[in-house]
Formats: sequence, structure tokens, C-alpha cells
Amino acid sequence: MRRARRIAPAVAVVLASVAGVGPARAGPGTGAGAGAGAGAGAGALTPARVQALAGRAYTYGYPLLEFERVRRIATSVRCPDALGDAPLNMFSTAAGFAGPSNRTVVAPNVDTLYSIAQLDLGRGPVVLSHPAMGRRYFVFELLDPYTNVIAYVGSRTTGAAAGRFAITWSAHPGRRVRGARVIRSPYRRVWLIGRTLAGGRADQRRALALMRRYTLTPPGGRRRVPAGCRPGRPRTVTLPGGLAFLRALGSALVRNPPPRRDAPLLRALRSVGVGPGSTPARALSPALRAVAAGAVDRAAAALPAAARLAVLHEAQRGHGWAIPERNTGDYGTDYAYRAEVAAVGLGANTPAEAMYPIALTDSGGALLDGATHSYEITFARGQAPPVRAAWSLTLYGASGFLVANPIDRYAVGSSHPPLVRRPDGSTVVVVSARRPGEPNVNWLPAPAGPFRLNLRLYAPRRAALTGRWRPPPVIALPAS
Repeated sequence: MRRARRIAPAVAVVLASVAGVGPARAGPGTGAGAGAGAGAGAGALTPARVQALAGRAYTYGYPLLEFERVRRIATSVRCPDALGDAPLNMFSTAAGFAGPSNRTVVAPNVDTLYSIAQLDLGRGPVVLSHPAMGRRYFVFELLDPYTNVIAYVGSRTTGAAAGRFAITWSAHPGRRVRGARVIRSPYRRVWLIGRTLAGGRADQRRALALMRRYTLTPPGGRRRVPAGCRPGRPRTVTLPGGLAFLRALGSALVRNPPPRRDAPLLRALRSVGVGPGSTPARALSPALRAVAAGAVDRAAAALPAAARLAVLHEAQRGHGWAIPERNTGDYGTDYAYRAEVAAVGLGANTPAEAMYPIALTDSGGALLDGATHSYEITFARGQAPPVRAAWSLTLYGASGFLVANPIDRYAVGSSHPPLVRRPDGSTVVVVSARRPGEPNVNWLPAPAGPFRLNLRLYAPRRAALTGRWRPPPVIALPAS
């Protein structure tokens, strides 16, 4: 989504109701400090410059430390659970779609079943294998510690035939795996997120039968789950604040050497003791360390609102829809946007694999609310979301979770039959708290209160990627 440069103050008043868009962290706050720097060259540092650099360090480092935080939580179990947690180099396979009572992740999708693993390539390649998938859409996304996509395996990129892929750390490739295609990772640590398209319960069972044949084989062979093993509760891990955040960032940069493109920023951050193996204690006086700590904490507190504001502003400009930017998943040096996405949806795909427009407002810019309005979204004949795989429209409540409804329907779309069409070939979705009386429409039940909509396009076609196709406006109707 395009980040807003100026937003009317009135918009900020409604931010609290845009819950579930996701927390984020960015941007240094204001404040003052005093004291001279310590160490070579530190005398040129002023409190204002320390504050600015510490805020930039937070924005830069948040995705990396969040990646590591999730990794520590996920790998703290004794054996795989069905919630994304498993020991290193083992899959955690979802048992089914999330429901309204599930509070594990914000905005769970009800289109694909997940197969998630944390890889360690330090001892050699880890081999990913999957069976022949036929016409079923599937994808394995490989993410580096800086939350950029390394590569994809799946329907769009490598095809539906059975495959074996040796995921290899470029620095220590190890022995070549015969019969396996090589995927080179510049990093030892990789987050593998698998998504397999499924429909109703019967189709989910068919998808799970295929997913149970997904395997990961590290050097030395596959790890077996002991009989009767209980995963246990994943441990709680939180991000540190203040100077502890900057120290943790320095350690993470040692474990995950930054790409060369980050060198200019890291040269600037080095003056405040931020870099691989660095610590602010060596670069700053006690007074300036206090300034840096305060700037980090203000950055952590400020970015949630900044990320929500950016999404809301884009939705108001786009007839209700906020569309992620084209560099999602391949951020380059766009550190601010990378931080926003890491907080809103850590592990986001590149648009070429999947697009996720979000509707927060109607076409007139008013927040969506089932207590005051019903809504209509019309896909004209030939104007359904252009995809090679599938599309869906899912509703979430103000907190970002699915909302219980009397017909147990949480999404409509091509993978959620039956999809009703009008005689003229158009597809109309009515989003309302009460069942619509008119025929030939698709009812997506809404709560009697604030909500949001997520449109998902799996393997989108060129028209969606270039912006030639955009989601139709969300039209507000009087509540029935």
C-alpha cells in the first residue's frame, strides 16, 4: 500500500476501531537528552542525532528480531503440534481451518492448510519432497531472516509433478543430493511456510492426505516423532525494549549477516553502537544511552498507529481497498515498509504468488460497520478476481478474528462453492448482519458492529499485478 504523507487529523480519531489490521513499529518519537558521546568520533553526536539513529535502528531491526522471536517460540516444543510449532527441520501440519474460537493468529485464512517449518541448513542441505499434486494449488514459501522471499516451490513456479528440492546454505553447501533440484539460500536459518488449497471438510481430508506426504530430510535422515509425544506449550518470548533491543539486534546481525545493500545504513548506525556484535555501551555516554533507549521505546509505541494509518488512508483512496505495494516480500532498502508488513502480516508473499487487498471502509470512506449498514460488492461478468489458482473474500471482526455466524460461513470465493451468479453473469456478494431477501446473491454474514474484509488472490494474473484490475467498490446500503 502507498504510505500516506499527510492525513487529516479526523482520521486518527477512528484508528482505535481499525483493530486487527495488526501491530507494527516504526518511527522515532520526540524527546531530549543531554551528555557527550564516548569513544572515537562520538563527540559529534548530539541527542537529536542519537534519537534519530536509534529510531531508525528499531525500524531496521524489528523484522529481523521478530523473525528470531517466532523461531524461538516455534522450535521450543518437543514434537510438532498443529499450530505451526515443531523442532528444527520438522513440519507442523494444520489439522483444519481456523474457526471463530481460534486466537492463535490474526486474520487466519480459510482457503489453505498450513505446513510450517523452521530450517537450519548448518549441517548441510535439507531436502523438501512433495507428491504429485494434480490440479490442487500449493506453494512452499522460503523466507530469510530479513523477511524477504528467497524462493518458491509450488504450482506456479515448479509445477504439480512430484518433486525433491535440496535447500542449501550457500556458505556451506555440503554434499550434493542426487535427484534433487538445488535451492540456494544466502542464510543458514530459513522459515518455510507451506500453503495447500482446500475447500469443504471432505476436500480438506483429501488435501491433508497429500500434506502427510510432504517430507523434510536433513543430513543424517528424517527425525522420527516418539510414540505418545506431547508437544507441550511453546515458550513465551517477547521483544526487548530500550538498549536491550539494540544489543539484541547487534547479536542477531552476527548470526544473520546483513546483505551488502544495508551497508550505508549500518555505517550510520555504527556511530551509536548498532551493528554486528556492537553495543551502545561502547559508543555512548550514559546520558546518550538514555536518549537511545527512549527513542527505541517511542518507536515501538508509535509504529502500530503508523501502520494502521497507512492502511486506512490507502483504503479511503481505493474505494475501500488497500492494496499492498509491489515490493512486498522483496523490500530492498525500503525498511519502513518492511517493518510495517512484518507487524501487519509477518511472512507475506510477494504479489506474484498472492495478493491480499484489505477493505476497511466503504466507497465513501466510512468504516465498515454491520450495525449501521449492509454492503454490496459486485464482480461484473468477466471481472472476477483474475487468478490462475483461486480467490476468496473473508470477513473478520474488529479484533481481526473470524466471527461466529448462524450459517458457519466465513468466506466466499472460487474455492468456497457454491458461488452464486446472477443471470447476467455477475457475482454479487452481500455483506450484512441479516440474511438478504433477494435471490442470486452470495451472503457473507457480518457482525452487528465494526469489521473488515480481506480479498485473497492466489497466483494472480497480470491484470491484477499491474493494477489494470482492481477490486470493485464496497457499496454501503441501508441496514436491513
